Amino acid sequence: MSDNIYAVVVAYNASADELLELVTRILRQVRFVVVCNNSSFELGLNVNGVYVLNFKENLGIAKAQSIGMQWAFDDGAEFVLQMDQDSELSEDMVQKLIEAYTDLTSLGYKVGLVGVQDFDKFTGELNQARFNKGRPIAGTSCKEVSETLSSGSLIPKVAYEAVGGMDDGLFIDAVDFEYCWRLRSKGFLIARCLDALLGHRLGNGKVKILGFMFVGEPAPIRHYYSFRNTIHLVGRGYVPIYWRFSAVVKLFLKLLFYPLSMRSGRERLGYMLKGISDGLRGKYGRIDD
Repeated sequence: MSDNIYAVVVAYNASADELLELVTRILRQVRFVVVCNNSSFELGLNVNGVYVLNFKENLGIAKAQSIGMQWAFDDGAEFVLQMDQDSELSEDMVQKLIEAYTDLTSLGYKVGLVGVQDFDKFTGELNQARFNKGRPIAGTSCKEVSETLSSGSLIPKVAYEAVGGMDDGLFIDAVDFEYCWRLRSKGFLIARCLDALLGHRLGNGKVKILGFMFVGEPAPIRHYYSFRNTIHLVGRGYVPIYWRFSAVVKLFLKLLFYPLSMRSGRERLGYMLKGISDGLRGKYGRIDD
C-alpha cells in the first residue's frame, strides 16, 4: 500500500454493496478512497479510509473527477488513481503503476499520467488500439501513447498543478482523451503500463455491423455526447490531427450504420442529430441544461 495515493471513484446509481466491494479491493492498494456520487440519492459507506461526496445530482464524470481530484490533493495526496465503478483492478495494479512511474522519471521523462492495460472483464480480450498503437519505451514495461483510458490511470500532483482538472463542459464523453492531450500539450508524457491490468467493460457489450465488424454498443444517449464533443474537440489545436480526421470519419459512418445495426436505432439517430446541432451551437454540459 502506498501512503500518498488516493483513489477517486465516480459512482452513478451504484448500490452500496457494489461500491463497498470495490472500495475494499482498492483500499488494499492505496491510502484513501474518495467516492464521488453522481446519483440523486445519498450513499453512506462507513469504512475507514473512505470519504463520500454526495452531489445529489449527475454532475457528469468530468466535474465529479475534478472535484474528487481537488479534494484528494488538498488532503495531501501525491498521486490520484482514477477509477470507474465497474472496473476491477488486479491485485498488483497500483504497484505496477508506481514502478512504471518511478522507472520513467528515473529515465528523465516528465510523466503526466500512467495508464493501464485494460481488458474486457467478461471475455478476457485485451483492449488494443487498431491504429496508433503507441511506441515502446526502452527499459520499461510501458508504451508512450497519445491517450488512454481514465479508469486505472495514475496522475501525479505535479501534472494536476500544471493543467488542473478535467474539462467539466464535456460532461462524459472523450473526457479522458482530452485530459491526456492537454497534458501532452504541456510537455508531459502519457504512458500505458502493459503489466498493470484492469478489467473493464464499455457500454452493453459488442454488436456486429456490416456483417463483419464488432463494435461497442453504448447506451443511446451516449451518442449525443460523442457527436457533440467530437465537434468541440476537432477545433482545438492540441488535439492530435490523426484523431480529428478519424473522429470525423467515424461520425459519418456511425450516423449511417449504427441506427440500422443497433437496438433502438431511431432513438440513437435522434441523439446523434441533437449532438451535431448542439456541437455546432457551442453547447456544453448536460443534455437537458
